[in-house]
Amino acid sequence: MKSDSAALAAGRGHHTDAGAAKWQRWRPLLHLLLPVLPFWLLDLTLRIATDSGAYYPLYAAAPNLFSLGFGALFAAFALLPPRRWGRVLYGVIYVLWTVYAVVQYGVWRIFDRFLFLADFLFAGEGLDFVSYARQLIDWRFVLVVALLVLWGVLGVRSLPERTARRRVCPALGLFFVLTQLVAPRLYAPVPETLDWDAWESSGYEYERFSSSSYDLALTGPYQFVLRDAWLSVAPDADAAQAAAEIDAFFDERPAHQDNEMTGLLAGKNLILVQLESVDDFVLNEENTPTLARLQSEGIHFSEFYTPQYSNGYTFNTEFAAQTGIYPYANGNVAYSLSRSAFPDAIGGLFEAAGYTANSFHKSEAKFYNRGAMHQAFGYEQYYSALDFAESELQAGVDEFLVDCDELYERMINEQPFLSFLITYSGHLGYDEIDALTTYALEQHPEYLDDSRPYEINGLFAKARLTDDMFSALLERLEEDGLLGDTVICVYDDHYAYGLTDRAVLEEYSEAAGGRLLERTPCFIWYEGCTPMTVDKTLQTVDLLPTLANLFGLPAPRTMGQDAFDPAYEGYAIFPDGTWLNGQAYVKKGAVVWNDGMTDAAVAEMTAYARRFQEINDKILDTDYYSTLE
Repeated sequence: MKSDSAALAAGRGHHTDAGAAKWQRWRPLLHLLLPVLPFWLLDLTLRIATDSGAYYPLYAAAPNLFSLGFGALFAAFALLPPRRWGRVLYGVIYVLWTVYAVVQYGVWRIFDRFLFLADFLFAGEGLDFVSYARQLIDWRFVLVVALLVLWGVLGVRSLPERTARRRVCPALGLFFVLTQLVAPRLYAPVPETLDWDAWESSGYEYERFSSSSYDLALTGPYQFVLRDAWLSVAPDADAAQAAAEIDAFFDERPAHQDNEMTGLLAGKNLILVQLESVDDFVLNEENTPTLARLQSEGIHFSEFYTPQYSNGYTFNTEFAAQTGIYPYANGNVAYSLSRSAFPDAIGGLFEAAGYTANSFHKSEAKFYNRGAMHQAFGYEQYYSALDFAESELQAGVDEFLVDCDELYERMINEQPFLSFLITYSGHLGYDEIDALTTYALEQHPEYLDDSRPYEINGLFAKARLTDDMFSALLERLEEDGLLGDTVICVYDDHYAYGLTDRAVLEEYSEAAGGRLLERTPCFIWYEGCTPMTVDKTLQTVDLLPTLANLFGLPAPRTMGQDAFDPAYEGYAIFPDGTWLNGQAYVKKGAVVWNDGMTDAAVAEMTAYARRFQEINDKILDTDYYSTLE
């Protein structure tokens, strides 16, 4: 019995020793994996929180491989110094990516998209969102941040005390390199010909990298940054070949046809006004009586859309309206293209016709680089209200642009004139802590309606401040005898995305009859105008050629087309390949509704939408207009 017990104990000891030995063999591998996993978990948390699975499966190999590879690279860096300093280095790397993830999550909550690297140049613009962003902090936001912190704590604690760094670090680095080589090959192949269903190819989007929501879902945050950075510095395609493709695109499109509206407004002054957040449901007789009257008495473009290609929403529309070209979907143009040629931009066209052209806005010239960009658009000078106002609040009230004699005189000083005004009063936020909202409700307490969300009250009251500017402008123009010779063209920069409750925004937009959130007001008014409603589907880039036609100026060679050209059927094209016309709405290649288009016509338009975007970007890439000059 004693010998049996000893044998049994010896057997248990043997199994214990074997288990311990097996554990010792696997322990180094576990030590390798544990510091890597938190970076993958950060990626997975961000993609789940932002519903990236709607674009590309969460379980797909490519984005997960990319994130594991970057996790291995970061862990390798942290394993190089002694453990104490390695933990510090690991923590610093992880905290940087956590901050990045939280910022991107907040941006997604506001814009339903992410920031490319170039968008971070608009950091100054982000200061306006500080008070607004606090409204995003709810249980979802707290949960996401808590999980990100938890993964980081686990990663720091899991960093091993001793490891064969000479073998481990190269192995981790090699794994990173392999993921860079293998993961891109796991995407669907790029079609040889870009047919209507090219949008379905993940490989096509990885090469194009134009839709931030889709791209982060494809790659995870780390490869998203690396790929974005690489494309920002990668050499441009052959300029001659690109120019030939651009020429072919324009040659295939029917040439502009003169029509009954051609030259109708020739020689008149033009005041071009870009509204800030005066959405289609905001502009009405109750909220904006002056604007509503001008719209009803003028030429009303009832199906006008402002697609948002760049994350700088205001400057996105500003650039597109001025040049007839959309900005890059994966970056900004405010800093990268200030020296590019835009001879057919609105300022340049009117100045060539003998107009004095100046622009006016609240913000200082360095904001969106307007001081340089507006000169590129052909304006002689950009004027900031901040240079003339006694306070930032005063400069933010749109009526100041007209009440300030120094600014007003610069608008109408020499005739004929083109004055470009960008309003500001409607800018977000709309809550109790926003000083301009408080001021607007003090000036117009009739908008304090307890039956509505406070943000709606703030939005409407701020829009009324903008409307007050138009009342003052009409009065001054009439006093100076200029009203009869002046045309006022008004368009909006974007829908009222500043409302934090998306459901409320959609409810109001649908009530106003909008087919998409991006439908925004656009109209042209002048004394004696015969009221007209143009219900053709139009987009931001169509404004420039439409104005050129009305004022009898040469037809610009842009992506937009004249709204009154009978050969132009009208459409709006969005950065993810979505398009809309009077007959159909196709979202990322899927038909949402169709009212009479054949399948062949839908496929043809979908392919055209992709080509439209490619030609648009080639124009920017190659400084195409400089060759025409």
